[in-house]
Amino acid sequence: MAVSGRARALYQRIADEIRDQIMDGTLGAGARLPTEAELASKWSTTRTTAVQGLKVLVNEGLIVSDRPRGYFVRSRRPMVYRPQAEFWKRPLSPEMDAFLTQMSEEGREASQHIEVAVETPGKHVRERLQLGEDELVVVRRRVRFVDGVPYNTNDSHFPLALVQNGEIMRPEDIARGANAVLAELGYEQVRALDEIHVRMPTPAEADRLQLGPGTPVAVHLCTGYTEDGKPVRTVMNVLPGDRHVITYERSRQRLGSEPTIRQAEEQDLPIIVELWEHAASWLRERGIDQWQYAPREDRIRANLAAGECWIVEVDRTPVATITVDGHADGDFWGPDEAAEAALYVHRMVVRRDVAGLDLGSAMLDWASKRAADQGKTWLRLDAWRSNDGLRTYYSNRGFTHVRTVETEGRSSGALFQRPAGHVRGVGPELRGAGDQTRDQDSRASGIWAHTPR
Repeated sequence: MAVSGRARALYQRIADEIRDQIMDGTLGAGARLPTEAELASKWSTTRTTAVQGLKVLVNEGLIVSDRPRGYFVRSRRPMVYRPQAEFWKRPLSPEMDAFLTQMSEEGREASQHIEVAVETPGKHVRERLQLGEDELVVVRRRVRFVDGVPYNTNDSHFPLALVQNGEIMRPEDIARGANAVLAELGYEQVRALDEIHVRMPTPAEADRLQLGPGTPVAVHLCTGYTEDGKPVRTVMNVLPGDRHVITYERSRQRLGSEPTIRQAEEQDLPIIVELWEHAASWLRERGIDQWQYAPREDRIRANLAAGECWIVEVDRTPVATITVDGHADGDFWGPDEAAEAALYVHRMVVRRDVAGLDLGSAMLDWASKRAADQGKTWLRLDAWRSNDGLRTYYSNRGFTHVRTVETEGRSSGALFQRPAGHVRGVGPELRGAGDQTRDQDSRASGIWAHTPR
């Protein structure tokens, strides 16, 4: 129910009550509303006030007037509109275009009216297609009908120079799609820029789509680009709000390229410090007391000078870091253990935006191989005692919990080890960066963390 700081007019309260009943399903699609006289009697008001309340709902597109039968809840059977579907694989010999196929599969009757024209583009089309002032476009204008009702418009613009004299210029269905035709002409689209605007329709759009009062539209503008960045098509889809559900299906992007690992250098200190600080912030937000102090830059510098610090990069952007050395921490490892051949992991951090890709496992595998290559027996680490999740993490990655040591002034001390050379093969394989150009100015944005040295 609508609420405001002052009493609403009676006609608004009439509309509010009916609107609530429509929204909660009490009045379903096609339901007949009380007559104007019945509403006037119920609310002890005039028929004019009742009509005024009903007009509010007509203007909102919730009800329709069908005189002399009365007012009815507007029937809605929205079409699921998927902008990403244009790049989905289609049969090699489709019988119908994508729209007709989708509606047929849903058991609905679909048709479309197509017109083709050559014209001077408007400003927004010219800019999106990067055309000169004197260049023309071919426009394929379509009105799509579902169950006899105009559901949306689809106006595709193509540079005339690319498609003239071809089938795109003919006002008929292209079953395999205009995108396939462009690809055959040497202009395959590999990416698209989508823009969605929500507004009231223009008079021309309302007439073309037979829209009732109060019906907003979503305007989906899509521009398609070739591999070399050339825009070859821009489309304007006008989608009435009462006839569509816009559905985007998203999946988490995997790594853009194979991750590489390189030895960190002195100038990488700010990168490692920021990774640390973001890790500390993320841990603090979750109530974990690990790393709640300033990073010890003197120790990081010493590791850098000794060549013990490493950075993992994806697309030349640092996403993780690890320090590996042969020094057993005397506060934790006894003399006999320190005499054993082992490499020790410290300061392992993974950016949170790539945490689900198991780069931590990949770094531990890399460190394990490195330990084996150096003739070591063990890969070891000491984890934060109070971080139970981190201890479970290492146990799940083949590490054995040796013991937990409590040392005054130290919050770490949960000791783990696994045999050198033990590789789980989970997560991406790290390869050497070689001579790749490094972007020293890249920064991190949210981190998972291992205990420091």
